[in-house]
Amino acid sequence: MSADPEREQALSSFKAKLIESREWEAKLKNLRLEIKGLQQEFDETEENIKALQSVGQIIGEVLKQLDEERCTCLHQLTHKRIFPN
Repeated sequence: MSADPEREQALSSFKAKLIESREWEAKLKNLRLEIKGLQQEFDETEENIKALQSVGQIIGEVLKQLDEERCTCLHQLTHKRIFPN
């Protein structure tokens, strides 16, 4: 039984395309995994930025209170020096 060369060529081409398709599927899977990892890293970074902003706001509020207290103390000291009892 002799093999039909056209059929053999078609099978060979099909096998090559099937292998190529599987390679692309593997590449796509790897890229999706990479994107998933990058998304996770991005989400963690976003959370860190939010936490840092919260800490910054707290520090700002504390500094504002300290500054107000310092101004009040300075005002009282200055007032006592200008108008002693």
